[in-house]
Amino acid sequence: MKSIINKIGLLLLVVTLVFTSCETEETLEITTPEAEFILNTPGISTVFLNFALPDNPAFTISWNDEVTGSSSYTVEMATDADFTSPMTLGTSDSNNFSMSVSEFNNALTSTGNTQFKDIPVYMRVLASNQISNSILILATTYPVNEPTINSVADGDTFVLSIDNNDAVAMTFEWTDPILDSSLNLDVEYILQAALAGTNFAVPVEAGTATNTNSITLTNAQLNAAAIQSGIEADTTGNLDLRLVAIITDNASGSVLERTTDPVTITVTTYATALDLSTNWGVVGSAANDWGATPDLPFFKTDTDGVLAAYVNLIDGEIKFRENNDWANNLGDNDADGTLEQGGANIAVTAGSYKITMNLNDFTYTIEPFSLGIVGGAYNDWGATPDFMLEYDQYSDVFRGIVTLIDGEMKFRMNNDWGTNWGDDGADGTLELNGANIVVTAGIYIATVNMNDLTYTLEPIDYVWGLVGGAYNDWGATPDAQFTRDWSRPFDDIWILNDVTLIDGEFKFRANNDWGTNYGDDGGDGVLELNGANILATAGTYSFVLDFSDPANPTYTQN
Repeated sequence: MKSIINKIGLLLLVVTLVFTSCETEETLEITTPEAEFILNTPGISTVFLNFALPDNPAFTISWNDEVTGSSSYTVEMATDADFTSPMTLGTSDSNNFSMSVSEFNNALTSTGNTQFKDIPVYMRVLASNQISNSILILATTYPVNEPTINSVADGDTFVLSIDNNDAVAMTFEWTDPILDSSLNLDVEYILQAALAGTNFAVPVEAGTATNTNSITLTNAQLNAAAIQSGIEADTTGNLDLRLVAIITDNASGSVLERTTDPVTITVTTYATALDLSTNWGVVGSAANDWGATPDLPFFKTDTDGVLAAYVNLIDGEIKFRENNDWANNLGDNDADGTLEQGGANIAVTAGSYKITMNLNDFTYTIEPFSLGIVGGAYNDWGATPDFMLEYDQYSDVFRGIVTLIDGEMKFRMNNDWGTNWGDDGADGTLELNGANIVVTAGIYIATVNMNDLTYTLEPIDYVWGLVGGAYNDWGATPDAQFTRDWSRPFDDIWILNDVTLIDGEFKFRANNDWGTNYGDDGGDGVLELNGANILATAGTYSFVLDFSDPANPTYTQN
């Protein structure tokens, strides 16, 4: 009996388990994830496009595709979530896609967007008639399109007159959307002029502006630009004008330039006090080793027949001659200030001078003349010689590249307090015996216009120098400093004249520092960063550094 009861119990248990199992099968749901075609959210939500790094990746996106089975994908962009006007960015045969900085910037520019900062960019991927979800990033771009010239057009005519010398002849205006953006960028604008049809082979700087949309030229300024471009005084000719917009990346020093197409105007010029076609010059052992280099030029003054030259001389002798030729030369037989044809050499001592030659009565004067910077910011108010500015005959101003420290400064003549200028209003205008000018440490292009007593101090990042055992015992004293070639303001060309070297070696470096230095590995005149020392034989030399092509800088010496 007990055995029968046990069997019945076991049977009931099995039946219970069977029914329990059936109940479980009725309620259990087993699911499989739905296949997706999904664009992944990138790790960054904002993209800053830096023109200094055009080939760097701007972004990379990726996606998962378990739906289409496609091997070809199209990436689209729009500036609104509804993709009202989608734009194709590119295609990919894999599950990711990227663009360089310049490519993405150009794509955004082509949409006509002028917002520049925090532009909403929606992206999605298409494959086999399927569209992924969209993602959003915010992009900051840089300008690509050149400014639009508004106020001057082809065929405009300008008749200039010395009677209107200081009156406005032209207001050159333009539109540049970057000026209205929220980007904190400084944009420098340079108005260039050139003789029509020369393709700006030798551009002339007619005017400049920063962070504004116009440059005003007086009759005198437009006249000077036309004459320097090659239109003779008192004639009518065609002049090309164009605008160059420059943005500099402070971190790298890279420059973004945008240049407009030229407009061609007709200009009637007039004769001025400054005529760069003057052919008289100073020649001599004290000036240019009797013609080993071009004569030091004279320039016209506001008196017909009276010429002036600003020169640095050494101990020796000089004469005056025309066209760098001995056929017509003047000297002084009696050392009495009167010139005679083919006359005797004129003895001079080393110094900076203004030489005035009057061809009406054949007299001349030689007077000490130098314009320099003095102050706590440079030479402890005269404890050492002032920093001398050089006369720039191409723009009738005095210029120089000077390194200053925090402090104050003034301009004065001849290293002497008899004639000095300061700035009472801190407005860029000089007053005789005016207030000290406050400056911060840095390297500056100092420019002084003695005609209207205005000045500028333009900060720059570097100045080149010559260093070596052949000059300053590899930096025991300051390097021999180069200055810019002011006759070619838009080329990165630096000159150093009449530096005396001893037997040894030298290199070129920036800012008296070894952080950036160049030598010549092949002795072929091509400079290499951190290159080999350059061999020097004792003598006096002049150097030209040409960084116009940053990839192939060169130098010459003679």
